[in-house]
Amino acid sequence: MLGTGSRRPFLVASSLAAVASLVFLLWMVLTVGGTRLTDAVDDVGELVAALVAAALCGFAASRSGSHRKSWVLIGASSAIWAVGEAIWTYYDLIRGVQVPFPSAADVFFVGAIIPMVAGLVLFPQSSSRAAHRVQGILDGCIIATALLFASWATILHPIYRSHQGGVLKQVLTLTYPMSDVVMLSVVVILISRAGLHRRTSLGLVMAGVVAFAVADSSFAYLTEVNNYGIGNFLDTGWVAGFLLIGLGALWQVTVPAQETVRQETSAMSLVAPYAPVLVVLAVTAISLMRGSHIDRVAWVMALALVVLVLLREALRLWDQGFVARLRPPRPDSDKFLVGR
Repeated sequence: MLGTGSRRPFLVASSLAAVASLVFLLWMVLTVGGTRLTDAVDDVGELVAALVAAALCGFAASRSGSHRKSWVLIGASSAIWAVGEAIWTYYDLIRGVQVPFPSAADVFFVGAIIPMVAGLVLFPQSSSRAAHRVQGILDGCIIATALLFASWATILHPIYRSHQGGVLKQVLTLTYPMSDVVMLSVVVILISRAGLHRRTSLGLVMAGVVAFAVADSSFAYLTEVNNYGIGNFLDTGWVAGFLLIGLGALWQVTVPAQETVRQETSAMSLVAPYAPVLVVLAVTAISLMRGSHIDRVAWVMALALVVLVLLREALRLWDQGFVARLRPPRPDSDKFLVGR
């Protein structure tokens, strides 16, 4: 039985997850046993990975105190996604037909987004001050807007311009990569404000979200160009992503924390929101140099980014002044000199 206070369960689980992801990747690339068997391994592998993540998040919720709600919601998200994958598997393997897009599976794939984001947002923060929480929300909005700008300029806008399929298909095609951007933004902010122990757990979750982003973006693009086939090696992103989230949950409850929570603001928390802004500037510069046109949606995102940055700086300056007013005045040493 797993318990807290030992790294061994986590190390064993990490080794198994690495081997499983590598075997899955090689199977997709080499098409071992033919396309039919590879297709079955693809579908069942993703389903099992999601169920493993749900189980490990449930285990973490049962052993965690302040993190219980977060792991419950993340585990629920993994379970909902698994239902969608089970429907996909039913279409593909049992009925033997091409899975339509959109389909009933997409209802659960999209439905899994909300509890995942909510679970991430509810992760406890080291500071309970309202100003810090508002600043955290602004930081997440800055990162999300910057990453959405980069995604729109490079992937989402070309997909949108193709105008293939109905409105629902277009919305779903854009929803998957955009939701990954939002989740990644939230995780980056949480990591920048967490201690080392929670930072490791959240780092594993972030790696899982990055893997989701790769798989979702490739699925959106290949589906749009009608080139999504059996045994796509990029599907490894979903398998590895869920296993990484499960490892994050396992780390939380099996590896003991050996540090006290630090209340001061770290340099990482100050710098993290502005790193994606550099991405926006780089993408804009490259687009202009290549003669590309910056469309209206991109300009709206850029304007929103400027407003969010100004609000964040105004809040930070106000908070610094507020804290300075609360500090007791330093005693004047001359008042404590006793006459001789």
